[in-house]
Amino acid sequence: MRSGGRRRYLPGMEPLLVVYDADCGVCQASVEWLRKRDRRGRLRFVGNDGEIPAGISREETEHTVVVIEGARKLTRGAAMARLLRELRGWALLGHALRLPGIAWISDRGYDRFARNRHRISAALGLASCRVPRDPPRTT
Repeated sequence: MRSGGRRRYLPGMEPLLVVYDADCGVCQASVEWLRKRDRRGRLRFVGNDGEIPAGISREETEHTVVVIEGARKLTRGAAMARLLRELRGWALLGHALRLPGIAWISDRGYDRFARNRHRISAALGLASCRVPRDPPRTT
């Protein structure tokens, strides 16, 4: 399905564009995890350290993964649910994360994890992530 180095997709099977925080170790590890499991080649990844698509702000991608599917923009738990539905063996979980009560919990869990992702990255030894520091003290 490749032509001239570019992947061609079947009609109606355009790739999902995944925009992520390229400075986050957990985010980078998640992208690698998704790449390994994307057997149909439906996911395209864009770090926020370069040119990002119109309609997405760099600030937004520092707080959530953004998935673009056609004209739809998904974030937080909805984005993760959509990505999981593309992966063999994970689709059931992706569908479950869309259920009303579970979707609400998923978003809250995503927000809490996102707020602590730098600390989690550091704790896991994912050094590509800058840990926010307090400004230097003046005496």
